Amino acid sequence: MAVQVRFFAALRDAAGTDRAIAQPGPLADVLEQLCRAHGDVFRRRVAVSTVIGDGTACRPGDDVVVEDGAEIALLPPVSGGAG
Repeated sequence: MAVQVRFFAALRDAAGTDRAIAQPGPLADVLEQLCRAHGDVFRRRVAVSTVIGDGTACRPGDDVVVEDGAEIALLPPVSGGAG
């Protein structure tokens, strides 16, 4: 099995796709796999993104292990709202 990854908004644009497959392991390793595959613009956007792993939010630098079969979503920061 592997980790199912979904990209949203600016990360989807940087990757050129809305999903990918990664090997399980420490979150830093999973993100590095994705960054190597999708380039420098993607890497810069991931650094400031939120990771949702099986419904739990974390940051890219958090000490988290992504288990085999997990689903994660990568969401870039958003802005807007009432002024």
